Amino acid sequence: MLTYSSTDNIEVQFTILTPSPLQRVETNWTTFFDNHGQAHQVEVWCKRDDLLHGVISGNKWRKLAKPLQDFWHSPPSHVLSFGGPYSNHLHALGYCCKKLKIKFTAIIRGAYLKERVLNRTLQDLRNWNANLIFVDKQTYQKRTEKNYLAKLREEIDADVIIPEGGSQQDALFGMQAMIAEISLANSGPPFTSILLPVGSGASMAGVIENCPPTLAKQIIGIGALKAEGYLEDLVTQFLNKDTPYLPWHINHDFHFGGYAKSTNELTTFCKQFNQLKLDTPVKSKLDTPLSLELKLDTPVKSKLDTPLSLEPVYSGKCFFALKTLIQQGYFAPNSKILIIHTGGLQGAR
Repeated sequence: MLTYSSTDNIEVQFTILTPSPLQRVETNWTTFFDNHGQAHQVEVWCKRDDLLHGVISGNKWRKLAKPLQDFWHSPPSHVLSFGGPYSNHLHALGYCCKKLKIKFTAIIRGAYLKERVLNRTLQDLRNWNANLIFVDKQTYQKRTEKNYLAKLREEIDADVIIPEGGSQQDALFGMQAMIAEISLANSGPPFTSILLPVGSGASMAGVIENCPPTLAKQIIGIGALKAEGYLEDLVTQFLNKDTPYLPWHINHDFHFGGYAKSTNELTTFCKQFNQLKLDTPVKSKLDTPLSLELKLDTPVKSKLDTPLSLEPVYSGKCFFALKTLIQQGYFAPNSKILIIHTGGLQGAR
């Protein structure tokens, strides 16, 4: 259980917007027609975790909240982690280490990248004084091997190693807090389904572990990469096999060819969705918009009235899946669905 006091909370130190609000999503695709031409409606809500913070938003904050709290009280001298060149996890962790004045090393997948101009994600990391080490695919595949990690720990003198995507047992603590927020904000009946994208598995495991039957009836993950079976294993490694969890499964029909892969159809969907004006006010205990100024070269702000935006790697695939499943009649009429926006919009740059 989370036991941090409200006066000594890492959320205060980083100016995190919690609880993130719930927003009603009303578009033309929340209506579907049955075989007799009869129109039916489903109710869709979005947990706006993209509003948590301008840099460390979504599940990146949720998964890092517990480690960062530990860092605040007992700072390590050097943190190391892994990710690809557009990694939301590395971007968020690099920013946090900069704020906490902790040395940070990022092991980047792609040895060829060290000869190229850095993309904006890597530029930010470099500007935050991160040490970037580019490795080939074969070396990167060793990122979970004990001998390789021990070698890195010795060579780089890193006293803390955080797995790729922040996927470790501590990540589940932050998801517990998110589920508690949803429970407090939901004034109606339980959700028929909760949907969220799945990449490294810890976020979905956290939802499964903490979601009571009074909040939802099932949990559906939308695979963001082509990895049927592998993603299930990533989730179950964090779960107790003897605990009776809510029914859950991962849908693998919407990865669009693999991680960070897209199609014209998905790109167009995200672009059109981002042009929508969702006038339904968000549900939050905060009465006024909260500005989160990060004191970067270009200030980044996150407000309660920020439009709902999608990117094609995670949130776009999840919303596209939801639209498709609704139109296919997967959900019963009058179903109440919650989709979790896991942030990560920086990668779309």
